[in-house]
Amino acid sequence: MWSLRATAGKPWYRLAIMIRFDSLDPDLLQALRDASWHSQRRVDASPWLDSLQQEGYQPNSKAEEILVALGGLVIEPVNKSGPNFSNDEPFNFDPISAGLASGPWHWRLRKLWGGRYFPIGEWLSYSSVFVEAGGRVVAAGLGWIWGMGSTIEDALELAVCADRPLVCLHSDAGLEPWPR
Repeated sequence: MWSLRATAGKPWYRLAIMIRFDSLDPDLLQALRDASWHSQRRVDASPWLDSLQQEGYQPNSKAEEILVALGGLVIEPVNKSGPNFSNDEPFNFDPISAGLASGPWHWRLRKLWGGRYFPIGEWLSYSSVFVEAGGRVVAAGLGWIWGMGSTIEDALELAVCADRPLVCLHSDAGLEPWPR
């Protein structure tokens, strides 16, 4: 069973959320509220963490914090047209769908950049979204890996507000990086 290292032995509902929601764009905050988020929201992430740990994933405290605060939410984009991509799909905080659909992605991420990546949801073209123990967020699918940001706040801004270009970090052999 996943040990709640981030909570220092406290129950999940007492977890101090370090996500800086107060720094987010007002439109993003409204999209979060529209998805039933509120500042005191806490959900028990242990079923997701335990299930995915049994599948070979190594949970980390960043993933736990994100899932306690956002797990189960589906956040619709407020800007459907990014600078270099169409952004017409929600950010779905369903780590099971992301983890079971991703196959070997977390091993590939670890091989490419090191670290421990854990699935937190799905986004563009049902790509699996992962958070690394240090906070970096990436999306992987269809042969590409995209950078979403160095924090969950950056990733939320990109996925919901399409506030900057989407950057392709890696593409499989035979695939051109997308978007350019």
